[in-house]
Amino acid sequence: MNQTPMGFSGLPTPARPVTLPNDYGKPIAMTASLVAEDIHFSTSTGLLTVEKLYRTAQGRVGYGIIAASGESRDRRAYTLDEQGETVLCDNGAFTLELPVNELQELLCMALQAEDALKTVGEHAHFSVAVNDE
Repeated sequence: MNQTPMGFSGLPTPARPVTLPNDYGKPIAMTASLVAEDIHFSTSTGLLTVEKLYRTAQGRVGYGIIAASGESRDRRAYTLDEQGETVLCDNGAFTLELPVNELQELLCMALQAEDALKTVGEHAHFSVAVNDE
């Protein structure tokens, strides 16, 4: 996780102050670079989803997701901060310290859950990961 974000030119992208809105805890503020974003609209559900992923120069990761349909809106924000063999996961209300291998297993279980497949499966493509080694 600890990599400096790089732009198209191969140079580090400039960091800027960012505040991720959060309906389930405190908004999450950091100075970071945008490294990925996705906007998806489901014609079958009418749900618009906006996801953004940020990384600080120190490797801290911020993830914000906003889902909106009609008059309803759901905003969530998380940070992941690698601490060697563990990762601090913060949702603005609670912080968990998890071993890296348990966090990976937890994320896999979440993606395999029936409810997650109904929403994530609409715009995610699952494929085997390739190691950089």
